[in-house]
Amino acid sequence: MIVPPAVDTAIVLTLAAVTTLATIATVGLGFLSRPGRPTLLWSIGFAVAMTGTFAVAAGHLNGDEILRRAGLGILMGAPALLWSGFRAHWGLRPCAWFGPIVTAASVILLTLPPLQPYFPELYRCVFFLAALFAGLFVVDWARVGSRTRDPLTAPLAAASIAFVAVGIGVAASWISDAPGMRDLELARVTSSIGMLVYVSCATAAVVAISTRHARAARRDAAVGDWDAFRELAGVHSREAIRRGEPLSAIYLQLDDLDDIRRAEGPGLVLRLTRLFVDEVREVFPTSALIDSPSPGSAVALVSLGDSAVRSRLRTLLERISTLDTGGRLPIHPSASAGWAPSSIVGYEVDALLYMAREAAVVASQDGGDRWERVGVTVTDRILSRSAQP
Repeated sequence: MIVPPAVDTAIVLTLAAVTTLATIATVGLGFLSRPGRPTLLWSIGFAVAMTGTFAVAAGHLNGDEILRRAGLGILMGAPALLWSGFRAHWGLRPCAWFGPIVTAASVILLTLPPLQPYFPELYRCVFFLAALFAGLFVVDWARVGSRTRDPLTAPLAAASIAFVAVGIGVAASWISDAPGMRDLELARVTSSIGMLVYVSCATAAVVAISTRHARAARRDAAVGDWDAFRELAGVHSREAIRRGEPLSAIYLQLDDLDDIRRAEGPGLVLRLTRLFVDEVREVFPTSALIDSPSPGSAVALVSLGDSAVRSRLRTLLERISTLDTGGRLPIHPSASAGWAPSSIVGYEVDALLYMAREAAVVASQDGGDRWERVGVTVTDRILSRSAQP
């Protein structure tokens, strides 16, 4: 099969444009806003894909076959790096070394002079290897559960399945006796389209996640420690007084965290506490001031009416009970919440935070998985507990 050069060029240039935009968006919205292993691996993955695509385009336009093949080899490492980034994002072991290994091995196999006569077979092999990491993404995506994964990763999962099918088809085409199936040019164009669709869906998923994290980073940018949080809380309190708005402090803590740590180890606790704080940030409005004073706890200072606070607390406790722990906990996670409104405690920040924390303790003592609003009953229990020797 002869593919028109214009079609081949259009596919390569489209892929170059997509990977360039993906790299800029991931670095700008993800890594620079919230540096971490997931955003670092995603940024590197898209940068590798961009570098490989531009090398392919340059080799294609200049007639440099070795450069084009080197670019193809570089491009094959991108799915492994993107897969590692998602594993890190989900709290799994990232296995980040696979990306560099696949990239280096692919470049060597496709450009080493003694191996040039076997390029059609080697190309099919390295493309199939790249597609395997898309398959591994689907496996991990299914494992982590709907509460952990972002909904916009669903199209990427579908594209990954299609990418694996293309990889199998490209690899199987070499052993097929059907006319035209062993045509390398057809296999290369098919694999390029498959890679384009996969990278496009990966871009949408990563940008969506990075944008959400960037919003959280901007919201909490000034909160670097507990003292800074209290200073900002004072500013919020004075603003609420000036505007005549209600102000509430919400203190939340995961139940039985020490028991979970002893039974399952610190790794699961770290993942659970990260998911817990993410849920707090998702439920409360962007105007809320949120911090985590200690592992497994979170504080939110919000200017909302009583009915809105009640609704959000109910929603939050329900969402916490469905956090995905990978099936390692025999029970559902839960949290206890304390709610201190300014209508009862006043606008003094330390008093709000103290009463909210004490109300959370009362909720925990009553069995957990509930919230308590500061009132006469809660205040009496706090005072009676304080009076005990």
